[in-house]
This record gives sequence, C-alpha cells and structure tokens, in this order.
Amino acid sequence: MTSLRANLVIVALALAALGNVMVYSATSAAWGAEAGAHLLLTRFAHVGIGILAFFLAKGMRYTAWRKIAPPLYAGVLLSLVLVLFVGDEIGGARRWIDVGPVQVQPAEFAKLAAVVLLAAVVSRARPGSGLPWRSIGAVGVLFGLVLIEPDFGTSVVLASGAAGVLWASELRTRDLLLAGCAALVMLVGAMLAAPYRRERFLTFLDPLSVCDGSGYQICQSMSAIRGGSYFGAGAGGGAIPVPELHTDMIFALVGEELGLLGMIAVIGAFGFFVVSAYCIALNAPTVLGRCLAAGLATMFTVQIVFNIGATMSVVPLAGMTLPFISYGGSSILVCFAAVGILYRVSEDSEVAREARSASSGGRERRGSTRPDSRRRDGGTRDPRAVRGG
Repeated sequence: MTSLRANLVIVALALAALGNVMVYSATSAAWGAEAGAHLLLTRFAHVGIGILAFFLAKGMRYTAWRKIAPPLYAGVLLSLVLVLFVGDEIGGARRWIDVGPVQVQPAEFAKLAAVVLLAAVVSRARPGSGLPWRSIGAVGVLFGLVLIEPDFGTSVVLASGAAGVLWASELRTRDLLLAGCAALVMLVGAMLAAPYRRERFLTFLDPLSVCDGSGYQICQSMSAIRGGSYFGAGAGGGAIPVPELHTDMIFALVGEELGLLGMIAVIGAFGFFVVSAYCIALNAPTVLGRCLAAGLATMFTVQIVFNIGATMSVVPLAGMTLPFISYGGSSILVCFAAVGILYRVSEDSEVAREARSASSGGRERRGSTRPDSRRRDGGTRDPRAVRGG
C-alpha cells in the first residue's frame, strides 16, 4: 500500500506537469507568447498551492473531516449563494468570485463538501439503515445552486461523488437502488429541461451535421485529434483552433500534439489513478474512510470519463475540466486536496492492519481479547488506528 499511495501522488504530479506544458501550448498559440508565459506562471502558482493543500490534507487524520464537514458545507453554501449575485458573468454563467487578485470557483469546492458531509453522516448510520434524507437534501441544495449558475457539468460530478459515498456505505440496498434510479431520472430531466443543454445532447447524436453551428467545438476537437495521428505534432505544434482549448477541451490538444500514443499514456495514467483510489477505498479501515475514498474516486472517474469522452464525441459535451491538466486554480486545489485525503486513508489503513496483526499475535500468547474490542471482520480495533470509524 505504501507504493500504491506513493505512485498515486507521482501520477498526480506527472499529470500536473503535463498540464503546464499543454496550457502554455494552448494559450501561447491562441493569444501570443507573452500571454502564454503569464498563464504558465499562474499555472505554476496553482500547482504550488495544490501541493500545499495536499500536504495539509495528508497531515490531518481523515477522521477530522467529520468535524470539518459542517463549517466546510456552510462556507461553500454561502459562496454559492454569493456567486449568483456578485460573481463575474462569463458566457452567460456566474461561476467565479474575485478574491483580491485571484478568481475562486465555489462549485469546485462544493464537490469536496458534498463528499465529506455525506461520508461523515452515513458512516455513523447503523448497517441496513434507511437513507439520511436531511443530509441528502443538504447535498441537493448544493447541486441546485451549482445548476442555477448554470454549471451542469460540475453538478453531475458533485452528484456522482455523493453516489460514490452512498455506494460504499452500509445503508439498505433497496433504498440505494431506488435513490439511484430517481437521481438518474432527475439528471436526465435537468439536461433536457434547458434549451442549450438539450441542444448539446442533440449535437452529440450527430455533430458532423452541425459543424458550422452547435457542433463546431466537437468537430474541431475531433479534427485536432485526427490530425495528431500516431505520434502527434510535438509540443507547441498544435494548429487547429478549438474553443476552450486550455480548459474543457485540453485533451484534444493532447491528441494533436502527442498523438495516439500520448493519448493512450494519459488515459493509462488516469486509469491507474482511479483504480488505485478504489483500492484505497476497499482497504479502508473504517466506514468513514471507505466512504470518503469511494466518493472521491467516483468523482474523479466521472469527471475524467466525461471530459475525455466529450472531446471524442463519445459522451455529450458537459463542460468539465480534466483533473490536474486543465487550467483552473480552484480545480487544481481541490484535486490535490482529494489526493491528500486518499493518501491519509491509505496510510491509516496500513497502520490499522499492522495493529491488527500485532494484536492477533498477542492473542495467540495471551488468549482472546474482550468481545467489544473486535471488528466484524474478526480483527481487533486499535483506538489510535481506527478511531472515529
């Protein structure tokens, strides 16, 4: 497990480094070398802050998130309300708040708040309990505020993170299945309710027929990927203009400049990342650790699949950034904080296994332990290793 979590961090850093190259390539080609250099320096600052967030999350016991969940939720809720009134309007959406020299996107933090809050609640529920409707309603409020901005893509990621938490919980299976079906119906309804989202879906069905209109972004993206062939045009060699290339469509630039082999390498890195995250969830020492890790792993999985899939017209365009690679300070910070939580869950899992192993050896020499110190899987519960589960 030590190598697993270490490799998880290495992959995240490698993807962030690739993102620096891709962001500079995209912005310098579109806006000039000076603008590209400025955004590259800003991007380095974002990654630096993200690494700091990783160390802060890594250095904190994951059980502490149970206490952090309420104030984190309250702060995110307030910021989501404020952004609707004082946020910068770009492209018809209010998603960013100016905080001094930086822009903050509250919706990115809402994804983390939803996972932490729901995990803190369901981890205390008795096995076989019904759904915690008050907490689900609280997450639903975050979902609704993000949707109002409007930011359908981030709201889908937020909902998927919450679904990952519930999937890893010990709640009643029937209720989970019914809630999942209801949530899916609501997401489809939300997608089809707004004309522009409905148009995106219809464009996805046949983008080539509307290349001069609503399908322009997808057609340009596919042309860029096709132009990269097997080995790509090299870093800085991208020539096909794609809207939002440095954010939502950055994987098209990966395809054009690094080719098919580069795309396979990036997809493989993301595949390793999400599989490692799910392995950490499965090996977590407590329900809280499992729910946190599973929620974050699902959040990453859905965001990666929808971003990469949209650039190749495999799924409808939803307007999501690609974790670690796309430009965006709030996104980078949340991604690295999530890696820090996963790292700490993995680290505490190893401590718990070592404690159980030592306790098992002690039982062989001293006899059985007290009944109330045992876990359901037969191992002993070490207060230092698994407190708060």
